[in-house]
Amino acid sequence: MPDRNRISPVWPVATWSLGALTKFVLKVAVLLLVLVIVFHERLINDVYKNVEDLNDGEMPTTVTSYPSGPEVVSIIGGSGDGLNCSLPPLVDLLFDGSQDQNNNRHLVRQRFRQACVFHDLCYRHGLATYGYTQNDCDRILQNHAFRLCQYVINKKDASDRCQRDSKKILAGVSLRGYGAYRGWDRSTYFEFDSDPARANKFTVSRVVDHPFKSIDPVKYHDEAQQIILTFANENSNLTVDCATCNNKTILEWTQDPNAVSPELRSVGFRILPEALLQRSLSLSATKAIWLPPRRHHSAPHLLVDDSGKHHLVWMSRSNVENTAACIILSDAGKLLTYTLPKREVCNSAAGSQLTMVEAEMFSPSSLPMVLPGARAPNNLLATALTPQRDVDHSLRLCLWSESLRARGEHLGNDNSVCTRLRDARIDGGNGLGAFQNFPVIRPGQQIFFARDVALPAGDIVSDFFKRASGNPYSTGGSILVVDVAPPNAPNDGPGTVTINRISHFEIDDSFDPMMPITDAKDNLKFLSVRAADSAVGVYLSDFAVDDPVSRKIEMNMDGVPLRLHPSWALRPTLVVESKEPTPKTKLIFSRGHVVAGSDQRVDAAWLEVLVVERNASDPQETPFSVSAAAACKVQYRFESVDSARPCGRAFDQARAMRPSPAAMISASQLLVGRFARTSGLAIAFTDRCLSQHPIVLASGDGGRLDVDVTDRSEQALHLRREIDCQPVVSRESIGDAVVD
Repeated sequence: MPDRNRISPVWPVATWSLGALTKFVLKVAVLLLVLVIVFHERLINDVYKNVEDLNDGEMPTTVTSYPSGPEVVSIIGGSGDGLNCSLPPLVDLLFDGSQDQNNNRHLVRQRFRQACVFHDLCYRHGLATYGYTQNDCDRILQNHAFRLCQYVINKKDASDRCQRDSKKILAGVSLRGYGAYRGWDRSTYFEFDSDPARANKFTVSRVVDHPFKSIDPVKYHDEAQQIILTFANENSNLTVDCATCNNKTILEWTQDPNAVSPELRSVGFRILPEALLQRSLSLSATKAIWLPPRRHHSAPHLLVDDSGKHHLVWMSRSNVENTAACIILSDAGKLLTYTLPKREVCNSAAGSQLTMVEAEMFSPSSLPMVLPGARAPNNLLATALTPQRDVDHSLRLCLWSESLRARGEHLGNDNSVCTRLRDARIDGGNGLGAFQNFPVIRPGQQIFFARDVALPAGDIVSDFFKRASGNPYSTGGSILVVDVAPPNAPNDGPGTVTINRISHFEIDDSFDPMMPITDAKDNLKFLSVRAADSAVGVYLSDFAVDDPVSRKIEMNMDGVPLRLHPSWALRPTLVVESKEPTPKTKLIFSRGHVVAGSDQRVDAAWLEVLVVERNASDPQETPFSVSAAAACKVQYRFESVDSARPCGRAFDQARAMRPSPAAMISASQLLVGRFARTSGLAIAFTDRCLSQHPIVLASGDGGRLDVDVTDRSEQALHLRREIDCQPVVSRESIGDAVVD
């Protein structure tokens, strides 16, 4: 029998071998870490040897929110995943982490956070919105990081170091983020780029009041109160379609230059231009928009002035190396009639129906704003928050309006007037960190969120482990509220600028972006959407209190708590404040899913929409209740398959960078407005393959959402679309993933 008390000699040998192997692996790991630290710059420079060499000193463009309709307060993108720098552990050790004069450390994830926020949104929404590839997003990140570095260091000899640091950021996200980029199977539409210079082609839609319904109610009796304008930007050449207009004639064929139609007369024509003689104009026809050429035209901003008039404003730039902006102002009526200028310049000499001026805004991300109480045209301002590096880093709010051009001394030199924001917390270059992310522009007020960039330094050991493990979340930040009032005297400039509020908060950036729940001035309640492993949560933060915290708001269906599947956060959430006798706050969720199939002549997708609401006056802890929900199967049938055209092929999961009709409708822009046959708010999904046929869901009986069928022009002969929508009455289906 074997001796059970005898100890086998194998175990000591195995233990010794395992220990030796462990020591060997540790030594190799340490050696590799040392080699990486010593030689990483040479390796990265070899890999990214031919990146752009930037010579300018401008700040990078910053993300911007584009509300798409007059009742849309905000749009929450980002897919509920927070916004931060997704870098691998240990990467921080490759960057300078020394203390500054205030004993703070500018760690890499905070120092370059502004660039990382853009990069996160680019990975999640860039393809569906602007056609950005992963390479586009990475190169934009490298350029933004370079500009941020130059601004922070602010030395003439900073270019070499900043080029190295920006390449390291690029290498880090390339190693960590390759799986995070979303192809057409996951990318969704969300506008965020204020200067889409890399976009060859993109489309955007806006909901505006019908421009001609009030001047001829009889002729346009069958038109909705509002219309959907779809703008196509191809290499900065713009066209516009009225996607919900009937095929009505707005100018009859004539040889008489005095035969101006009521529609053209309403937008300022008293005599017909020669180009409009012997031709007719239709409201539903595609029309060119003649903006100054050789510029980067972003999406138009929608402004509503005191009188309720809707304005569309472009803030275009000629290049990224200076901050002069071409400000172009129009309305729907002008865009749908005639915009051909006499000269291709950005000023009054263009002889255009559009109002144009080129102004120096001292910022790469200028925005328009309505100034309540001011007389037109001085009630529309161009604004920009800027830390002017060539002065003293102090924050300034720059303004431009028509009042500057009227004063005379600015003729030929349309510089904005910049007001220093005097406060000890932001004087002398203290700044507010990554301050320009998602500025909120209200009539007479601007709100900026700033994440802390400099973190308090600790002891050597804790700082080392903090850098080694990485600090992915920025835990704190500040809110800056700036009020703009009409000038006290005609010669005081565009407006009077005052600081309304500066306060610090401790809410980490997993809640970003935080967007307003209302347009009401001085209401500082902001919403966040977070997607966890099992559900979507909606959180409200009130920055009017001294120590704001994010509190979860419950949602229910028929009085029973409701759980939303995380897929409801992939598409942006619309925050709507309806203009009714009893205003309601509505959150509109949606999700899409491409249906896998074997028939190459059929391409199908599921589209689902969920509307929850409460009275706008309700306390912040009041739950939202489901008011409408629908699930639609959208099916495209091809007369003949053409794999070379996006609108002629079915989606192939193995080639996720190639769009198809179902993939594009699944990722499409979501709109809300009064553009259906019913008088209430309707919901629309834009369709890139059938641009004049958005999928419109109108409110029916009992909260039902029905497809609003129109009899406009025939669909494309090569493509037929079928839609089958059913109400969603089950809490379980809302809490589960979309299934084929």
